[in-house]
Amino acid sequence: MTNTRIFRLGHNQGPPLDPMQSWRRHCWKAAKKALFRPLPVEVVRRRVARAARLGLAYRRYELLVLGGGEIEAILFAGDTLIVTAPYASPADGLDPGAVRKLATVTGCRRLLLAGPDGLDLVWTRERDPAALFDAAIRVPSRQLLAAPPVKADRAALGAGLRDCAIAAGSVALVGNGAHGPSWVAWARLAGFVPASEYFSA
Repeated sequence: MTNTRIFRLGHNQGPPLDPMQSWRRHCWKAAKKALFRPLPVEVVRRRVARAARLGLAYRRYELLVLGGGEIEAILFAGDTLIVTAPYASPADGLDPGAVRKLATVTGCRRLLLAGPDGLDLVWTRERDPAALFDAAIRVPSRQLLAAPPVKADRAALGAGLRDCAIAAGSVALVGNGAHGPSWVAWARLAGFVPASEYFSA
């Protein structure tokens, strides 16, 4: 006995005949339009100025505050500030371009995310870390953002933000590493900014 295929309407795997499809499309378009509605010129000017004070590109700033919050602190992964990575010696010091950029950041707190031995290697002996950062948070990971945060990293980062009295949702993380977004997701930070983008803005 041979198998006989019976062809019915729609046998070519075409799109389903969904009577609600056009309505859902309309709802999505309306919601998107409401979310990205044009802002008053005065608001745009304020946001552009705010982004400049934070050292962020305007488009990136818009993405970070999309949820309605504000950026109150920027958390810099220490290994992104070193001239030579991975760490070679304290003499490597900070990248001069990064130092100049950090000096221009105003209107927010500047936090340093450092590994267990990285805090002493991100500046030379002549440089006072307090001149660049308001506080430092140590975590166990030696290569920051190179891997997802382990349990100890999570505890240390959470405790550090609480000690600084800063809401996690108002903190932007600047760094390198494919797992930067996973640190942001776990800690519920405002967002992740690649260091290459931040220091070139």
